Amino acid sequence: MVNIVVAVDESEESMRACEWACKHLLAAQTDIQQSYNFTLLHVQPTACVSTGPAYIPSDHVFELLELQTRKTTQRILKRALNICQRYGVKAETHVVIGEAKERVCEAAAKLGAHFLVVGSHGHGTFVSGGVIDNLQSNQGKCK
Repeated sequence: MVNIVVAVDESEESMRACEWACKHLLAAQTDIQQSYNFTLLHVQPTACVSTGPAYIPSDHVFELLELQTRKTTQRILKRALNICQRYGVKAETHVVIGEAKERVCEAAAKLGAHFLVVGSHGHGTFVSGGVIDNLQSNQGKCK
């Protein structure tokens, strides 16, 4: 069983990475089309509010922020699932909470990823200080 993890966020780059994985990764590996796990990974940011010293937000404000964050996550995953469906790829979703550059590596390792696909955000293949750099320097197994 080959585990393919595609990290998705609101960016066009991540959606193009998802489409690339659907079109090319599985097509090039025809023998794995029958035995693969294709997981769409989204890192949901923690809801935070910048406040001044005189204002403490109510629980209601935090609930509204969390609701908006969950709606955004659902929209992102729906868009990525639609891409997968267009190419006949059966995909699962996985959501983690935190900072993307830390949690992508961690989640990919927990999911047993053989392939991790991420968008470049227009910075090229390797970005110093970005997710790819973090994968290489902190998670040798995830290269």
